[in-house]
Amino acid sequence: MYKTTAELKNEVKDALRGRWSSAIKLSLVPIVFQIIAIWFLYLVLGTIVYFVQKYLGGSSMDTYISANNNSSGNGPGSYILNFLLTFLTLGVSFTFLDVLRQGKKADMSFKQAFRLFNGVDFVPIFLINILMYIFQTLWSMLFIIPGIVKTYAYSQSNFIYKDLSEHKDVRTLGATSFITESRQLMNGHKGRLFWLDITFIGWYLLVPLTGGLAAFYVTPYVSATKAAFYNDLSKGKYLAPEEESSDEWTNF
Repeated sequence: MYKTTAELKNEVKDALRGRWSSAIKLSLVPIVFQIIAIWFLYLVLGTIVYFVQKYLGGSSMDTYISANNNSSGNGPGSYILNFLLTFLTLGVSFTFLDVLRQGKKADMSFKQAFRLFNGVDFVPIFLINILMYIFQTLWSMLFIIPGIVKTYAYSQSNFIYKDLSEHKDVRTLGATSFITESRQLMNGHKGRLFWLDITFIGWYLLVPLTGGLAAFYVTPYVSATKAAFYNDLSKGKYLAPEEESSDEWTNF
């Protein structure tokens, strides 16, 4: 029996009770990036409104929009930044998973956000995420719906890597193994995760409406709840032998 969305959220609130300040510090870098992105968006939108009012229908406006589209979010620097942010976000998520399992024994210090920037985890995590990006992009070329479905299917790949890497030499495993395992683990559960995301829509909207301030609560809350979803879904099947459930791994 799997936990409901409400039960997962209550589990997170219980786990972080009295430790919200630590959760915010742990999530500080992703939070700051969100706030910067929001204010950058405000700046761009404000500038567009200004040009629309001043050059409505003119070529100057067309030139500005074209230049803005080419200079923001599409360059190699943007991709590098996104991947670095992915590593930080995963470091936060992995730490929240530890907190859910170990309680107050888990280290929730700020440095844990950078836990994947090491010689052991960086390359495997990079390969897993670059392959997920490629697969999702290829599926999206067919139609947007298959791309969304595959995004949910692959969503547990990094968590599976996290659990296995703590007791197994993952260098012997290909990056696609974790993606395949996630796809099979998520069979019949993609709708559950989709519904979990739906329940956060109000919180997601609150972040830009507050100029990013709500991110100090929303970011750790959502990240920890996604970790709780994986913890409930996997039921310890990828943990060390003395900790794992009786379920057999699918591919390992």
